[in-house]
Amino acid sequence: MDNTTVTTAINEPEAGSLLNASDRTSDQNKYKRILSQVSAMTAQSLLMLDLGMMIAVPTIVIGALHNAKEDLSLDDDQSSWLGSIMLLCQPLGCVISGCLQGVLGRKQSMLLVNLPHLAAWYLLYAATSRWMLYTASIIMGIGIGFLEAPMMSYIGEISEPEIRGMLSTFTNSVVVLGHLLEFVLGCMFSWRVTMLVSCLVPVVATISISLIPESPIWLLMKGRRDEALSSLRWLRGWVSAEDVREEFHELELYCQASKNEFKSFLEAKIKKSSRYTGLPDSEFATQSKPSIANVIRDFLRPGILIPLRLVVISFFFYHAASLTAMRPYMIEIFTRLEVPLTPKTLTVISAVLQGTGAMTCICLLRVVGKRVLFLVSMTSCALCCLLLGAYTYSITQHQWSSIPTIPLLLFCTLYFSINLGVSPIPWLLVSEVFPTRGREMATGMCAVSFYIFAFLASKTWLNLQSLVELYGCFLFYGILAVIGIVYIFICLPETEGKTLAEIEEDFARKKRQIS
Repeated sequence: MDNTTVTTAINEPEAGSLLNASDRTSDQNKYKRILSQVSAMTAQSLLMLDLGMMIAVPTIVIGALHNAKEDLSLDDDQSSWLGSIMLLCQPLGCVISGCLQGVLGRKQSMLLVNLPHLAAWYLLYAATSRWMLYTASIIMGIGIGFLEAPMMSYIGEISEPEIRGMLSTFTNSVVVLGHLLEFVLGCMFSWRVTMLVSCLVPVVATISISLIPESPIWLLMKGRRDEALSSLRWLRGWVSAEDVREEFHELELYCQASKNEFKSFLEAKIKKSSRYTGLPDSEFATQSKPSIANVIRDFLRPGILIPLRLVVISFFFYHAASLTAMRPYMIEIFTRLEVPLTPKTLTVISAVLQGTGAMTCICLLRVVGKRVLFLVSMTSCALCCLLLGAYTYSITQHQWSSIPTIPLLLFCTLYFSINLGVSPIPWLLVSEVFPTRGREMATGMCAVSFYIFAFLASKTWLNLQSLVELYGCFLFYGILAVIGIVYIFICLPETEGKTLAEIEEDFARKKRQIS
């Protein structure tokens, strides 16, 4: 063998080594992409942690102050108002958010909401009268309603289709973690100290959210191309512009298509109006700004109304299947059914089970999809409601001997099943089924419907119970859940793993089929 041959053999790379190096680089890029999106999700999920903690506030405060002999004291009527006033004010926050987030952007809206949250927590800590408690609850209710829309929009707009469902489910599961954290703090400290410690969450959330980028889609819709490119580079693993060139081009086409559709809508309206004088198409954009009436007509197009109907009806069946109406009266019902656990133990166990269901949802979502999880979860909840109705009917109407472990197991199964799919998936749909133009208002309206249903269900529980007894309430909501199974089976398309443009096209195709 001559020297040339030896040198060549020494310098040649080992067979397959270049391919392995390429694979390693690809894996590293993938991990960086996922890490950057997880980082953004983790930062904004602190808002959901705060939300979960605020929802647990009435349970802690009313438990400490209801007919208390020291400090503040609340009678039955005052406790009822404190427990419901937050739900009453949440739709107002949703409407305000739907109007403002299109102007402020997703990030600025999420930063802004921390100010009222911090004020409300401190107001609860310093409360010296029931009116201060009411004021804090009102502020919390408006804040909770305000944060839903920008968060759901942000989730859908920054994440890749392959991991969007998993990240969205994780974000929603943090709400349950907030329940658990607040209940644990309530067990460790007095209610005032619990409120003071909770002030730390909006502070940390503000710092964290200030470090993540704005939604690239919102920036493109506002014509801020360079900022949108910088945002996308951050969200795809802090990469170069060349690495995201193709995806950025697709986002530009998606946003431009949305703008063109609205422009065509306005041009058609101008041609029909008496002000149309035959001007060239190129001059339409400068002749008339979109009026409020035109914006409303554009919002009421099928591309918005079809997914809006799907989400709103899904929320209705969620409240039925999860027995939302019963939650303020859980302790009383557990006592009537002789469930052998203390109230504080029950609150912690319910939060743990819901968290377990949420984690299971995260693990299974990518494997089986949203549709299957929703149907399985809804079926399990419906069976639990119907079996609770049958059991309650047996021990109250036929005087059968009670077996306390039966309702305990049914409630445990119900709480696990709720967060397996019935609770998180409608919120996942909110983050991905609406087109860019109109998404702000649509997500706000979805949140409004959610809280209106929650308020109506809670307020009518006692009236329904006096009309059809406790077993009738369980059976009534169980039957509604069965109807929900049929609706979801017929109407819910599978959106897991699809881009926002593909999902929008699916609903456009459904619109054409209807017409």
